[in-house]
Amino acid sequence: MMGEAKTHYEVIVVGAGVAGIYQIKRLVDLGIDATVLESAADLGGTWYWNRYPGCRFDSESYTYGFSFSRELLDEWHWKERFSDQPENLRYLNYVADKLICASICSSTARSRQCTSTKRAIDGK
Repeated sequence: MMGEAKTHYEVIVVGAGVAGIYQIKRLVDLGIDATVLESAADLGGTWYWNRYPGCRFDSESYTYGFSFSRELLDEWHWKERFSDQPENLRYLNYVADKLICASICSSTARSRQCTSTKRAIDGK
């Protein structure tokens, strides 16, 4: 039987897109008890939802790389100068897998909790 879901955090980040992933990373690094609320079934924000043909960055791909991590910059190699939606989403999942590494994402918009053994969007 699963325990009760935690209901109190010092900080709640709304959305697990580019900014939400960065924010939860920073908060966790600072030791702040934080979580992310995401309405989608997975992280990615715009890059999760927008899957229309031709969806891609409107700036060069490298400008979307998280520059706070030399390791990420060295390890990730963009396949295209203006990468498409699937690659953008792969990058965000790579970042989450590499840097956040917890296991729970609360999805309040659908009044449910989704568990991911793969990545964290929870600071614990």
